[in-house]
Amino acid sequence: MAGRPLSPIPVSTPPLLRALVQRLRDAKEASGKTFEVLAKDSGISVDVVRRALAGEAVPTLRTVKAITGACGGKEDDMARSWSAAKAEEVLPGARDLGPLMVSSRAELVESMIFMRIGGGYPPLHQLEKDAGSDENGRTRLPHSTLHLVLQGQIPPTEKLFIVFMEVLPVPDTKRRNWLDAHRRLFADAPARRAWGQPPPVVRDEPPALTSCEAAERALPRLERDEEIKWKTGQLKEPDDCELLGLDYLNSPAPDFLWPEYDEEELAAWEAEAAAQPSAKEHLDLREKLRAMIDRTEPA
Repeated sequence: MAGRPLSPIPVSTPPLLRALVQRLRDAKEASGKTFEVLAKDSGISVDVVRRALAGEAVPTLRTVKAITGACGGKEDDMARSWSAAKAEEVLPGARDLGPLMVSSRAELVESMIFMRIGGGYPPLHQLEKDAGSDENGRTRLPHSTLHLVLQGQIPPTEKLFIVFMEVLPVPDTKRRNWLDAHRRLFADAPARRAWGQPPPVVRDEPPALTSCEAAERALPRLERDEEIKWKTGQLKEPDDCELLGLDYLNSPAPDFLWPEYDEEELAAWEAEAAAQPSAKEHLDLREKLRAMIDRTEPA
């Protein structure tokens, strides 16, 4: 498997990456080394060597230099080809402008990315580690903040920009010019909050109304709704029965049908009522019963 020849470079490979991969392949062929020998001499694995020569993605600068050195080529010359291919991948169509030619904030951020490419495009965590901490133990180049800066979401502070150039590193002869360009473009940028200070509370909704303001707005609306109900007949003046709670008297009588009785039934009921004892007889019976309970004679 290790001796399997490489496939042709894909047609979709960008031009500068294609040129870099072709130069690496030519260097390998000129050295006459197999993939195993080349991997051993360069200190990287066979799979890494094959991926670097496949042309599907830009390899790391360390891999390119290792392969070039193992093949006996010039590392600096190959590093320039790698920088061009990496810039084509990260910033397609952008130009690496000098500090005197940068005229916008976006171009300065692009220049920071070119600085990162010139330093081998190290990971942001590695840049944070290389920057170290200040006298208070705080990291000088937080990777999360640097990520937002390189994405163009927040402006780079002067302090962060200086540390960024020191870590990569940018030559001292260019740092002053780059710092002047930063001050020229970000002079009116809003200052970021100090360390430990909570972020400001931003509310999109309007401020809350006081009770008086809310009442002044609600009363006209209630009056307008009540006027509409008066005009449509939903409201009316109450009468005396409604005020006294006797509105049930005005309710219509239920449809009640009295039963019909014949004369014989009415006569029988009257005779039965006449045969019932009078109220006085009922009273006498009650008095006798009470006397029996009290064991006394009735008066």
